[in-house]
Amino acid sequence: MILNTAILLAAFRQKAVEGLVSKKASSLAPEYTRIKDLDYFHLVGGLPQMSLNAKEMRSLGENLAEFTLPRGVYNYLQKNKTLRYQADEASYQKKKDLLVLTGNVQITSAELEYFAKKIKYYFKKDYLLGSGGVTFKGLDLKTQDQLEIHAESMKSNPQKQFTVFNEDVKGSLQRKKKYEGKMIFASQQLQLDGIKSLAHLDGDVKMSRDSYVITAGKADIYLENFNKSLKYFVFNDDVKVTETLRTPTGTSLRKASSERLEGFGKEQKMVLSGAPKVEHGEDIVKGYRITIRENMDLIEVDDAMSDVQMKREKEKNKLKE
Repeated sequence: MILNTAILLAAFRQKAVEGLVSKKASSLAPEYTRIKDLDYFHLVGGLPQMSLNAKEMRSLGENLAEFTLPRGVYNYLQKNKTLRYQADEASYQKKKDLLVLTGNVQITSAELEYFAKKIKYYFKKDYLLGSGGVTFKGLDLKTQDQLEIHAESMKSNPQKQFTVFNEDVKGSLQRKKKYEGKMIFASQQLQLDGIKSLAHLDGDVKMSRDSYVITAGKADIYLENFNKSLKYFVFNDDVKVTETLRTPTGTSLRKASSERLEGFGKEQKMVLSGAPKVEHGEDIVKGYRITIRENMDLIEVDDAMSDVQMKREKEKNKLKE
């Protein structure tokens, strides 16, 4: 009986202590201010640098604000440019000048659009992080070509027009003039430099255009060189080309391999170097440098020491013997 009483008394004291701790913890917990249907502004020099409308805001002092269904604008005061954004949820940390957008995120400017499940944007640093499936749609300012890129994540400096896409990158490039065709590409990483009009692809690169497909370890696409007598794209590391040629009697398959390939858009030719080899039907051509004309059954071989093997002739000789 005395033992049971001691146990009950100890239990009662424990509950009393827990209740006291709970009350103290609740009194120390931050208190949020809630406001519905509001317009929020962050002023710099008397001008609104960031503004948004939200269904609800939950603020913790002046340092943190959380928003439901935010729709807003960020103004680059020094460059007179704006970014528009919207999402399901958002939080803004004033000290870090950091806006975190989550759920159906969309960021747009005059030249580009970003879509993702989550985007963090450090405004002062002009540094943007996107994750959870990213889509980029943009217009190359020099060529007016339309770019669309999908990836798992990205890092971007929007004002510098420089973005790095990572993991399972896929995309397309549509020329301004529709008849000039569309390029489809894939890689593990893609660096897009809008100022230089250059796209650098790295890791498991694949590109298809018209009647051919090219694979390689890495590639550079010079977007503004398509209609110039300059390199339009360059592929390196274990390059392989598969091209379907149209003939009067049907189609035939031409395959090529090399360590390097240079493509010239205006001239519609590809130059292979670094142990190049071309197979077309039963014919195999090797040389120091080989030039392929797109959609033409024509091969130019440089180097007098080139090795041309004709399987058909070998088989005929065997039959004669």
